[in-house]
Amino acid sequence: MVATRLTRSQVARGVRHLRDVGAAEHLTPIIWRRKDGYMFSEDPADWIEYEKKQLAQILGRLTRMITGTLDPHLARYPEDEWAQLVTDQLTGVRSTLAQLSKPSRS
Repeated sequence: MVATRLTRSQVARGVRHLRDVGAAEHLTPIIWRRKDGYMFSEDPADWIEYEKKQLAQILGRLTRMITGTLDPHLARYPEDEWAQLVTDQLTGVRSTLAQLSKPSRS
């Protein structure tokens, strides 16, 4: 923000554009690291590490939604078709995300 004199919102939109359009057009994924911030990387190991971290975050959000909303919903209304359907579907998604987000064995 300081270097470009853009607002936080403008910088965020620019980064989203790079992730959504620029990276796909140039076939170079954009990743984020705590120490480096957003960056383009040519190393597939960097891409995989970033992808796994993103999947782990999604898994965490999904797990909290299941345990904090769906489980109590089903506990109160066990015959609710919607809650049963969503739980059945998300159980598979949760399992897949858990597998995909596992750290690599070194």
